[in-house]
Amino acid sequence: MLELVMMHNNKQNDTSDNRSRVIVKSGWLFILVNFLLAIFNLLVGILSNSLAIASDAIHSLIDAVSGVLIIVSEKLASKGRFAERREKIERLTTIIIAIIIISVGLEMLVASFKNIITPDEVDYSIPTIIILVTSIAAKWGFAVYLKKKGVQLKSDVLKASGAETMNDAWISIAVLLSAVIYLLWHVNVESYISIVIAFVVVKIGFEFIFPHLSLHHHHPFDTNPDHDHCGKKDGKK
Repeated sequence: MLELVMMHNNKQNDTSDNRSRVIVKSGWLFILVNFLLAIFNLLVGILSNSLAIASDAIHSLIDAVSGVLIIVSEKLASKGRFAERREKIERLTTIIIAIIIISVGLEMLVASFKNIITPDEVDYSIPTIIILVTSIAAKWGFAVYLKKKGVQLKSDVLKASGAETMNDAWISIAVLLSAVIYLLWHVNVESYISIVIAFVVVKIGFEFIFPHLSLHHHHPFDTNPDHDHCGKKDGKK
């Protein structure tokens, strides 16, 4: 019996260690991908004189901070003295990432209104379109990866990071749509589309915060079933 208990405990430890390794690896990938996207988008923003693309580069750098948060929170949560507080650490990290998402949305909203009042001249081109499409594909693919890992590992932190990356993809899609409209009809609608996307980004950010502030709200992305958001667990009150 003692051997069975020890085998069970070792199996749980191995699973926990593997979970930590995957989360930390995802954090490093998050930093790398966002850093490369920041450089990529900054160059495109300068070439096209697009406020949205240049802002997206700054957002990617800010997003890299989320990767640091993922690594630090997981390292802390895996330490012996902090292990029992793992859920609280993950919740706090998710809220911080959600605040970053909201900040990005609000910043985009303010910049869009300013650009409507004093519009900048844009210079989109076919190469810019190709670069935007490449950027969108990279962001979308990585967002799907993070959300998938978040669901598999029951990690709200990875789910929030996936949502953050997906938001960036939608922002780039808005810029792409604006670029296509500009090339076809020479009408700059970038700021108006960005306003719509900004409201969506802010909404998603709040959806990640409120499940952790109230026990009567559910997580927007298939939250960890082990988390007792509604005062219930395993079908029991």
